Amino acid sequence: MEFARRVFSAFLAAITAAVMYPLSFWGVFCDDEFSFENSAYSLTKSGENAFEIAGKSKIFNYFGIKYSCSGYVKGSFSYRLAGGKEAEEEFFLEPGSGKEFFSFIDGCLERKKGISPLSLSFTPLSGDCGDFEAIAFSAFNRKIPGKEVFIKNEKLKAGVNLEWGGALSYLEDLDSGVEAFVKDGKSVIATGEGERSGAKGINRNVNLINSHDTGRLVQQSYYGATDIDGYENGFYNGTRWPYNPVQGGNQFNGKSKIVDLRESEDEIYVKARPMDWALDDESITPSYMEAVYSLSGGALKAQCRFVDFSGYNSAVNSQELPAFYCAEPMNTYVYPDEGGNIVYRPDLIFWPDAGYPNFKTSENWSAFTCGENGFGIGLYTPHNSTFLAGVFEKGKSATNDPAREIPTSYIACVSQFEFKSFSPFEYEFYIATGTAGEIRNTFLSLQ
Repeated sequence: MEFARRVFSAFLAAITAAVMYPLSFWGVFCDDEFSFENSAYSLTKSGENAFEIAGKSKIFNYFGIKYSCSGYVKGSFSYRLAGGKEAEEEFFLEPGSGKEFFSFIDGCLERKKGISPLSLSFTPLSGDCGDFEAIAFSAFNRKIPGKEVFIKNEKLKAGVNLEWGGALSYLEDLDSGVEAFVKDGKSVIATGEGERSGAKGINRNVNLINSHDTGRLVQQSYYGATDIDGYENGFYNGTRWPYNPVQGGNQFNGKSKIVDLRESEDEIYVKARPMDWALDDESITPSYMEAVYSLSGGALKAQCRFVDFSGYNSAVNSQELPAFYCAEPMNTYVYPDEGGNIVYRPDLIFWPDAGYPNFKTSENWSAFTCGENGFGIGLYTPHNSTFLAGVFEKGKSATNDPAREIPTSYIACVSQFEFKSFSPFEYEFYIATGTAGEIRNTFLSLQ
């Protein structure tokens, strides 16, 4: 359960600040299957911002609310579970007129079902929420997919892990002949047949993303304040840890909650309620992370969004946008320096031991490859040119599925901004595969 990260105080001191440019758009493709047009439920006001739900019993694992409000709101939904026990769970709403919110119920991935919605109540969180209007409610019984959901095209196959907050957990190159195998006791990822002479355990479906635990993956993670009234800090690696929503889960492999999922042939939209990294499994954060993953040509595109409802005091911190962990056999770091020259660094070590080295790039990308001429994976971030990188347990992967092992190579696009509640934040990134030259050409075509 290693999460080979950073000692927080040193991390903040070492990372170069950068300007953050939020996206100018945010959109989610619609799904007519989930609507309020023919809802069998009615809402009756039973108190200030409290409503009883009337309607026939119906098996459901997903619910929706249509509402209008001028401020941020905490909601509570009570319902009866199959078997008769009552359940209650909280959710959070952003301001707007005629807005729609959808969510799976708690435990949906473990096949929990509700049979009768009971009531809704709402509490203002920021300023005056005005006259809260609950317009409609509906409930649905959705098919639950497996642990991972995938999209693919002729070049790439990408997967997200629903148990780990919809973080990117799988990326496979489909047209480069990539294979993973063990040679001389070490994991190797390569495309040439000659390299696998004498190898053992050939794997032809190679996941390039490290998915050893909830702290790896390619995912959103945000650092808030450390000193917060009423907040009891956890500890990670002996360090008093700040408020830290992490898409995948917490340091104990506790799972974040999947809130919503929409799929099409070439897109996956996920929404999750992340865990607080250093705290126990009861400490799910009052925040939401959203992501839209899509494939276009030779690259994967991820659009990310985060909003926090905690009301905690704000803090200016360096952030990982995103945190990117790939399979360790790709351990030669590659980047275009400020002069536009391609630099190869086969000597990187565990980033805290190296003092958190930052690399300034001229083209906003960097990558890890298997040697200078080998296969690799790269990260492009239009918003920033500074990267933190390192390798943990270099050369110690020893199976034909290095994506599941403890050793890992790590990149983070590092940027500094104010972590602030009730203030949505958005950014995007791209991932490409191939040789360093192929990765560079893909990213330059995106620019």
